[in-house]
Amino acid sequence: WQEILADAKITTPEAEAGVLDLIEQSDDVTLSLVGSTCKVLGLSVDDALLTFGKHFVKFALRSGNAPFLRSIGATLPSFLANVNSLHTCLERDHPNARFPFFEGNFDPEEDCVQLMYLSTRSGLKSLVVGLIEEIGVRIYGVDVTMVESEVPKEQREAFGEGSAAAWR
Repeated sequence: WQEILADAKITTPEAEAGVLDLIEQSDDVTLSLVGSTCKVLGLSVDDALLTFGKHFVKFALRSGNAPFLRSIGATLPSFLANVNSLHTCLERDHPNARFPFFEGNFDPEEDCVQLMYLSTRSGLKSLVVGLIEEIGVRIYGVDVTMVESEVPKEQREAFGEGSAAAWR
């Protein structure tokens, strides 16, 4: 941990305490810590974000948020359809956070969801994959396989390549 902090140029106990505090961090601080973690541990950014997404779900469930998360939807497709409502609730306590927008459409014949992710922040789609895979397993008891698909041109142009993603 100390090596990661040093590489990320977080050099004082106060700065470390600020990173560990449960507040919104700037993307610069977050991405610096991700980059330093990857460097020190020899991970790719995608692997680190995927792993963190999974860990965050476990943390949220251990922290007493299971009933709240289960209330978002009775099934994984309904959860994904309602995840923007979850973000709206969280915005009240975290007014400076920039939450993404999701659009999920369930196809009952194929038993799959077409999911689109749009964000003002780039480079976090692997985090989304980790979150959704772990929510599937931990809350709904289903293994989730996410196959990336093409983002419609209008969303790609509006949000940029790193800020829009789609899965099936």
